[in-house]
Amino acid sequence: MTAQNMAGAPARPLWPSAGIARADWLFLAAPMALGTGIWLWFALPAAPMRAGALLAGLLLALASLALRRPRPALTILGLALALGVAAAEYRALSVAPPRLYHRLTAFPVTGEIIAREARNGGAATRLIVRRPGNGTDAPHKVRITFDTRLPPAFRPGATIRVVATLGPFPQPVLPGAHDPARASWFEGLAATGHAMAAPQLLAPAHRPPLLARLDGLRQRLTAFIRQTLPSDPGGLAIALTVGDQGEIRPELAEAMRIAGLAHILTVSGFHIAVVVGGTLLMVRRLVGLWPWLALRLSGRTLGAIAAGLAGSFYALLSGAEVPAIRAAIMAWAVMLALTSGRQAISLRLLAMAAAIILLARPEALLSPGFQLSFAAVAALVAFAESRAGQWLTRPAPGTPALHRAGRYLLALIVTGLVAELVLSPIALAHFGRAGLYGVAANMLAIPLTSLVIMPLIGLFLLASPFGLAPLVAVPLGWALSLLAGIGEQVSGWPHAAVAISAVPPMAYASGMAAALLALLLAGRARLLALPVIAAALLLAIFLPRPDLFVSADARQVALVTADGLHALRPHRRGFQWRAWEQASNRRESVGLAHLPGSRCTASYCLHHADGRTLLLFRTNTHIVPSALCATADIIVAPMPLPPACQPRRARFDSTALVGSGAVAIQGAHHIRTSADIAGDHPWSPSALPGTRISLLGTREWTGVISE
Repeated sequence: MTAQNMAGAPARPLWPSAGIARADWLFLAAPMALGTGIWLWFALPAAPMRAGALLAGLLLALASLALRRPRPALTILGLALALGVAAAEYRALSVAPPRLYHRLTAFPVTGEIIAREARNGGAATRLIVRRPGNGTDAPHKVRITFDTRLPPAFRPGATIRVVATLGPFPQPVLPGAHDPARASWFEGLAATGHAMAAPQLLAPAHRPPLLARLDGLRQRLTAFIRQTLPSDPGGLAIALTVGDQGEIRPELAEAMRIAGLAHILTVSGFHIAVVVGGTLLMVRRLVGLWPWLALRLSGRTLGAIAAGLAGSFYALLSGAEVPAIRAAIMAWAVMLALTSGRQAISLRLLAMAAAIILLARPEALLSPGFQLSFAAVAALVAFAESRAGQWLTRPAPGTPALHRAGRYLLALIVTGLVAELVLSPIALAHFGRAGLYGVAANMLAIPLTSLVIMPLIGLFLLASPFGLAPLVAVPLGWALSLLAGIGEQVSGWPHAAVAISAVPPMAYASGMAAALLALLLAGRARLLALPVIAAALLLAIFLPRPDLFVSADARQVALVTADGLHALRPHRRGFQWRAWEQASNRRESVGLAHLPGSRCTASYCLHHADGRTLLLFRTNTHIVPSALCATADIIVAPMPLPPACQPRRARFDSTALVGSGAVAIQGAHHIRTSADIAGDHPWSPSALPGTRISLLGTREWTGVISE
């Protein structure tokens, strides 16, 4: 052994070239690899593929150890990738609920309320009811919607009986759209339904567990705020206090979204920061006013503990959504850093919070809230760490007060622009539109909310036990009305919302990869992310979009042309049609029967254009000419077709659609179904009832509701 080896060889850099990546790149890359493993588990349609992703991560880790000069970075990333796949698999198994796979009409439901939320501005109510098991079915949870506001007695812990129509959760209205069946799987829900009559209260709420008690407290606070404040201010106050946006008038909620203020209505890092910062400041001041305590205990430590507890309680009270939990975790990390003299806010803390949430709730990775929340915080922290951010937010000692104020004002504008630049592509990808004037609206709304509304809400709640809440309600109502006015005014400006067609998944994935790459690189090396961003933009612009949508029951078909969206049948512009309009960025035009190239009868429409012939049945006819079928490339029918009716390319009758779900078609050859995306996951339309396929390829019984 050489003397150099005995003394210890110099440490090898974890990145191929010094100066290209951040010094803490591995700390940030490990949660990214974890998220990649989770994404692969959801994205890969077959269990062998998911098992292959797990094996690939493990092989990468083992191969790096087997090298002559082991690469610990590759080992960590490989293990993190495999851990992501395993975490998603374990979570899907641990929450596996027994499911209802058929419809039940006028069915009596008896059980305990475990959650309640308002809908449609408080005009409707949604309950989660736990039904006890019987000799055939295991205990399970169902979701029931009521068209009225239920009395306060119907709160978590109460036992009720209601006659309802129950059924399985619906499949996506088009491939790649929000999947209610997948969401309900991870929520542990067996069925969804609609009440047919008013519920009966069989037993009042008992003393429930801690989380249910918090839910009961949320309901009592909701009722108190609604009684004390008028409609719009009350709805906003409820959203800011307990996280329930269902009390907000739908028109106002839409205006706030268009104005770029929806994040203010969702309890997240902004709200937790206000609560934590206010508590920290207040406790430190109070400790300073008590000399005996100040000489014996650290005001900073006491303030940090109180602030962390306040942030955690607020996160739980607001419903424990992902943005709030992420912010609470970061708040504790920041408080720990403050007490130990370390840097308070950094990308490391954000990466740690992301890893904790993803390990506990892997499905959160796919939610817009998770992506928007972490993207905004990461962008703002990265900007604060940059030279420009430090110049704006950390003026040198001796800088004139006017210059300081100017820099802070400029920092407010620039951070708003940074946040909008990062959040707009994500909002466009998920929702098909984004606000154009979000920076202007937030410059007014954020100071109003943080400096006026949130302190007044705290004072309002503290004054309520002493009967003084009505005194605070007056200025609080004025401030909340001003916030609502900002949203409605900005949303009414010309071209307030930008709308685009649905972003292809490949383009969105490329854009996210570019953003993550930019976080890992340092200095000018970040320019390496630009080609990836350019590729994402090119994919978003030039990848073909579907030009034909077919519903999961084939009762509605929509053809996309440059002139608009053309329906096969008259309809009521429900959720499905609005989703098609959003995905195509087209509005409804004349019916398909009035298009050139269409020949329609009472039973069917034959449409020929762009070298493609469509045979679309309008009624459940039993007379299907085989010669007519042979002329078509694609056939869609809401009834089973005879075997002799075979088109040149594909047919989607009621039998085929049971296993495929909704269909999106581009041209005559590019066809995607909901089942293509869901694959053999247990919420897929093609999955066998009551079973799921494990990574080992075995079928595991999850249960069915047999009533």
